[in-house]
Amino acid sequence: MKKFLVLILLCFFLLGNSQTINTTLVYKVNEASKKTDKPAPVLIMLHGYGSNEEDLFDIAKALDPRFVTISLRGPEVLKDGGFAWFILDRQGDKPFTYDYNKAKESRAKILSFISNACKTLKLDSSNVFVMGFSQGAMMGYDLALSAPKKIKGVLDLSGKLMKESKDQKIDWTKAVKTKYFIAHGNSDNVIKMAEADSAVKFLRSKKISDITFNNYEMPHSINGTELNDIKR
Repeated sequence: MKKFLVLILLCFFLLGNSQTINTTLVYKVNEASKKTDKPAPVLIMLHGYGSNEEDLFDIAKALDPRFVTISLRGPEVLKDGGFAWFILDRQGDKPFTYDYNKAKESRAKILSFISNACKTLKLDSSNVFVMGFSQGAMMGYDLALSAPKKIKGVLDLSGKLMKESKDQKIDWTKAVKTKYFIAHGNSDNVIKMAEADSAVKFLRSKKISDITFNNYEMPHSINGTELNDIKR
């Protein structure tokens, strides 16, 4: 009887651990509530500067029930206890500066996470979407342009397209197929509305046609109207 109980406990242990994704990133998973016989599509959530994986996670329950949603925590630990994808430095009213090499390191970790998550959780690797807010949106642009074969669509909320993201070597034959939902607040005083306009202009100049661009009467945040548009 004891051997039988030990065997049962061992099975539970192995089954539980078989679902652990191989990564150094902290993450939270919201399972698909509408199951099908096909691998589930996946939405990767990337929080803004100084936040964490909890920030966007509650939105997951309001989105398409067919999706598995995974919210990631940035690897950089800030002095105030928050997290980031790379360190930003801002002096007064000057534009913030950053080390793009750190952004590239985070990008590599996210892409590795996506591959491992799709394999471990048996997700549809051809249906991977990224939603990022603020600095998370900066990472979203960077991911989509650097790995267009892996990222099907991006929701960039209140973000900025970094110059280095545009200047990297990009496979435009693949990148033009990426879908974009770009949203920004008219009164955003953290990342100006002009950054969204500039990103849309750049992407359209590269013949990317599937772009939805919405602006909202709000500061550096997400409001209800925008959330409804995200759902759609």
